[in-house]
Amino acid sequence: MKQTVQAVLDDKPASDELITVDSGAFVSEAVAVMADRQIGAVLIRNEDGLVDGIFTERDLLTRVVHAGRDPKTTPVSLVITRDVRFVPPGTSVDAALALMHVNRHRHLLVIDGPRVHGLLSMRDLTHHLICHGEGRLEAEIRSAGSTLAG
Repeated sequence: MKQTVQAVLDDKPASDELITVDSGAFVSEAVAVMADRQIGAVLIRNEDGLVDGIFTERDLLTRVVHAGRDPKTTPVSLVITRDVRFVPPGTSVDAALALMHVNRHRHLLVIDGPRVHGLLSMRDLTHHLICHGEGRLEAEIRSAGSTLAG
């Protein structure tokens, strides 16, 4: 049975609701939300409530810290990733992981038309595969272990 990203979203705890920050917020405010919630990314919404982009730990590192910007005075809208990758809810977990790997990003938005279903991290997907992988991961680990032992 094909595992979908919707199944991964359904398995996430209720406390993992979609965390957003307004586009007018400062970087320091977005970082505070991320630290408080222990997450690596937040969606940025514009004044119309639409997704404007995503702000990630990598954005903080490269576009704020490395660039020498002050997080307390830099609007988050200046340093977000606007080209947010997304998939529909019926996308397979394998396809989602492949997309993330090829494009070198760790977060993926799940959208169906105008409706945002959620934001998934690579950690969410791998955790789901470990817990619901129908024995594939365990078989691979056993196979790798016997190869390394021999």
